[in-house]
Amino acid sequence: MLVLAAALAPAALAGPEDAEAPDQARAVTALPAATLPPADASGGSISALSLTPQARDGDGTQVARSSGPLQLVAVTWTGATPDTVALRSTDAAGRWGTWLPLDSNAGERDGTPARAAAGGGTDPVWVGDRTQVEVRATRAGRPVSQGLAVQRIDPGTSGNDSAIGARARERDSTGRAGAPPAPAYVTRAQWGADPKLMTWPPEYAATTRAVTIHHTAESNDYTPEQSAAIVRGIYAYHATKNGWGDIGYNALVDKYGTIFEGRAGGMDRPVVAAHAGGFNQETFGIAMLGTLTDTPPTPAELTSVERLAAWKLGGMYRDPAQRITLTSAGGGTSKFAKGQTANVDALFAHRDVGNTECPGNAGYAAMDTIRGETAKLIAAAGTDVRSAWAEHPDLGQPDRVEQPTADGRARFTDFSHGSIYYSQATGAHEVSGPVLDTWRARGAERSSLGLPTGDERTVDGGRAQEFEHGVLRVDGATGAVSG
Repeated sequence: MLVLAAALAPAALAGPEDAEAPDQARAVTALPAATLPPADASGGSISALSLTPQARDGDGTQVARSSGPLQLVAVTWTGATPDTVALRSTDAAGRWGTWLPLDSNAGERDGTPARAAAGGGTDPVWVGDRTQVEVRATRAGRPVSQGLAVQRIDPGTSGNDSAIGARARERDSTGRAGAPPAPAYVTRAQWGADPKLMTWPPEYAATTRAVTIHHTAESNDYTPEQSAAIVRGIYAYHATKNGWGDIGYNALVDKYGTIFEGRAGGMDRPVVAAHAGGFNQETFGIAMLGTLTDTPPTPAELTSVERLAAWKLGGMYRDPAQRITLTSAGGGTSKFAKGQTANVDALFAHRDVGNTECPGNAGYAAMDTIRGETAKLIAAAGTDVRSAWAEHPDLGQPDRVEQPTADGRARFTDFSHGSIYYSQATGAHEVSGPVLDTWRARGAERSSLGLPTGDERTVDGGRAQEFEHGVLRVDGATGAVSG
């Protein structure tokens, strides 16, 4: 099961200046990875399918057919972005299903202009074993028949897909009304992210101040064994066709409650992704797999989203209901021009800042529930490091989620200008500068020095800091560290 990094009561979350330090038992630990080997994913590809006009009602409908399962598809175009795009596929009996409206996802990388001349594309849509889809689009109320294409996204195969699905089915059989505890997350290596597709190395913001909720706007008709393949397909499409160099979301959650690591760089770090154009700095994007326009998130999906959001926000000392101000960096789908500000909740929906329906009407209707349950999870955790941060505002903002030390004896958070370590035996203490560098080079809490037992102080013209089994001293003239 997923367990959360230490978080804190909402009353103590607004900022260092108004922190409190209630004596609470620590209720949570770190976010663990699933116990699975690395996946050997192979065989993925993206190819364009030809479209044939359907002579019916003059609505510009076109059909694409494949000799094998389509699995994941997306609609792309040249020229200006259509005002509307919709897709439907056949059911097992060959009957056409309902039309699924699709959003353009062009420009979700900060600062990327709307691709009016070069073209763009929609979010991918999972159609599974179906072999044909129909597409229609309009501009200025008139059907668009030229410049459209259907991209067939083959996610390849992986030896872990069945194992990931089996874990979800095992949770479903526990009799927990579809809302089991959130699972450990499935790492990129475990779901089979092909590193050769990455062209955007990890980029980091100063901190994480908010979580953004999305849906992936594709079919809800998938099995737990297919979830990893959907994630691989989205990754391939975002990285190559969208030109984002990696998957756009920081994390993804399927309807069975399985959490997948998204963009590379570390779930605990403030990684800049491409999920909400103009507002990717200092935000963490969580996408729910499926279309939540009319279908609400499942209880298992909500449970995992709430626990993941609490881990991220609580571990960086944020209140999910706190209003924050974000500055737009510009982007093709942003409601706000570059330099404009948006005032949003620290846990907000994509549509709050973007010209999109994401996360769908049913997903948006769940936002208050997600915020409320996330706040409850945060309130159940201790506030020791957060309270110490209030006494050391010079440390700057947290740039890593609070987590346990390697030996499990303590907890720590990294900030812009140092770290705070806490254990019940030693209390919470700041470590920074040459002392922190030297101590970590020696093995940190596993070194012969052990954990810090006091804050750095002035001694004989230099600086000194006490640890469980010794003292580190910084020479005031040379900056050399000894001890």
